[in-house]
This record gives sequence, C-alpha cells and structure tokens, in this order.
Amino acid sequence: VNHKETNSKLVFVKYKIETSTNSATDEYITVATTRPETIMGDTAVCVHPNDERYKHLKGKNIIVPIVNRVVPVIFDDYIDLEFGTGALKVTPAHDMNDNQLGQKHGLEVVDILNDDGTLSKDAQIYIGLDRFEARKKIVQQLTEEGYLDKTEEYSSEVGYSERTDVVVEP
Repeated sequence: VNHKETNSKLVFVKYKIETSTNSATDEYITVATTRPETIMGDTAVCVHPNDERYKHLKGKNIIVPIVNRVVPVIFDDYIDLEFGTGALKVTPAHDMNDNQLGQKHGLEVVDILNDDGTLSKDAQIYIGLDRFEARKKIVQQLTEEGYLDKTEEYSSEVGYSERTDVVVEP
C-alpha cells in the first residue's frame, strides 16, 4: 500500500438525536467525514468524554441519516477534540481505527461493500453501485433530505494499491 496525499471533500452531516423509540427531535449532532458513502455502515457516533459540547448526550442514541438506524453515542478519549466537529461517525467494517473502537465498545459491524468496491445488500440502498458513484449519490441525497450541513476542501493520506494504483478499502 502506497499512501498518497489526496484532495477530497470533508462532508459535514447532521445526525438527529433520538428522543423516544425511533423518534427524533430537531436537535442534532454534526459529524465531519470524507467517506459519506459508508454512512449506511455506521453503528455509533463517538465523542470525547471531556468535550463539554456533548456531555448532555450521555446515554442517548442518534439516528443514522438515510437508513434511519438507531445507534448509540459513545464516549472515548480516542477522539481528537480539535478535528472537524469533535464527533466521529463509527463504521467498524470500513476503518481500522473504527474497528478497534467497535471492538472496545461492543458495536455491530455492518459491511456495506462487496470485494469489488460496489455496495452490498447490507448497504440497503444503491446496491451494486461503485463506491465512488455512491459517494456522489449519498451527498446528493443528504442534501435533498436536509442532512448536509456543509462541505470543505480537505487533503489527507489515502492508501493506494502498489500494483493497481486504486484506493484500498479496509
């Protein structure tokens, strides 16, 4: 795996806070991600235990946009208080750090990608669509449904296959 500096978009997504069983309020938590196409595999949102902005969310659940999955808000000192919004969408199947958080907190693993980089049946939507095409459609859907807060230009290290020069998916 070769790591290359890659330009992308940091997408800020609003996750509604659950008030009662499968019911949401107008209150939400915003998460910044470069991988909106994996939102269907989210099984928690994680915040730092010392972050005053989120203390009121202890014991609460949020609702994952688009797929309406109810997942917990978890607290862990892994979170960087200074990056993005201080809140991380946790997708254990598609990020090694998220996987470690998932194991630590006993989270479900929802693998939304097939081996060829298309969306699997577990994604529930856009099944069979290439992950990069799905990214565009997800951002469009988030916008249409009012979940997209904003986007920013972003640069990060991304792993590429030495042999094929395509993005490597965890």
